[in-house]
Amino acid sequence: QHSAGWWWGRLGMHRLRVMCVVLAATSAQAFLPSATLWSTPRARSAHASAPVRMATSGPEQQRGAGWLERRQVLGEALRLGACGCAACFAVSSPRSASALAQLVEPPAEALEKFDLPRDGYLDAAFACGMASGMGDYEEAASVRKAKLFRTLLGGLPRSDAVVAEVGMGSFPNAPYFAQQTAPSAMDIVGIDPNDKMASYAQDNARRARLTGKRPMMTSTGPREPSTVRIVHGVSEALPLQDASCDAVVCTLTLCSVVDPAKSLAEIKRVLKPGGKFLFWEHVLSETDDALARQQIALTPSQVKRADGCHLNRRTGTTIKEAGFSEVSMEYFELQDFGFLNPTVAGIATV
Repeated sequence: QHSAGWWWGRLGMHRLRVMCVVLAATSAQAFLPSATLWSTPRARSAHASAPVRMATSGPEQQRGAGWLERRQVLGEALRLGACGCAACFAVSSPRSASALAQLVEPPAEALEKFDLPRDGYLDAAFACGMASGMGDYEEAASVRKAKLFRTLLGGLPRSDAVVAEVGMGSFPNAPYFAQQTAPSAMDIVGIDPNDKMASYAQDNARRARLTGKRPMMTSTGPREPSTVRIVHGVSEALPLQDASCDAVVCTLTLCSVVDPAKSLAEIKRVLKPGGKFLFWEHVLSETDDALARQQIALTPSQVKRADGCHLNRRTGTTIKEAGFSEVSMEYFELQDFGFLNPTVAGIATV
């Protein structure tokens, strides 16, 4: 049995980097209380003549103009069929899968309940930290992840498959979408409530050569580039039509959503009959009672410092109870990542 301090140390430098960046941003906000907080880079560009400020003195003010502006950005995305920013069009190829999945406006009551106000400074800090500080974790997970994605991608239509990634974040999964056995010209729709993640996700898509204007040569011949669209959204109210996706991917996301059961219901809703749901989530330990007690005790502070992340969730059980026709799931434990060691991963079928 180890102390909580020992386990925090075992999380590794990647978690420390995230925390340091968040603390720095929090300090900056304290000294700049009236600074303009833009919801998205594209909102900043479109409304440069009308600065939007997010107050810090009450819940209703916190839900102010910045929160409403993200809704306007989603509306713009619905009209354009993509996220609406020049960078997204640059990362997508006109020849590749273009707008195969139509974006729709989620119900207003669901948005009101689940698309909660966010802090622009902390979103930027968290996005930077996750993009730069999770390399060790991703490397440790890479062998299992690659195998899981090969299984998923191998069962999709060989061209024009529609895949939604819920909680895409900085898109660390981009290399797995670019594996040799991946379908051609996929329509990949990334959904995330943190708009500051988008530029990192686009960079990772380009680095993985998922997108572009020319086919990518593989061992089985040329493969047309995919389209990567990134849109603001939450897992409990996905901006997608019923039965519109061949697959949904969700990694290290269900730990931080407001309502995991509702999120899984939405994932089932947007999947086509026979569609696949790939998941990878850290969970409450099933083998170490002392660790589990520490995860439970430290969850409130983790929620505050890590964008809603819960250490105490039994996500595997929640997935099993969600009503999928088949669930192939493995529980295992990574090494050297403390509270993030206990993990469930697998593929569920509608």
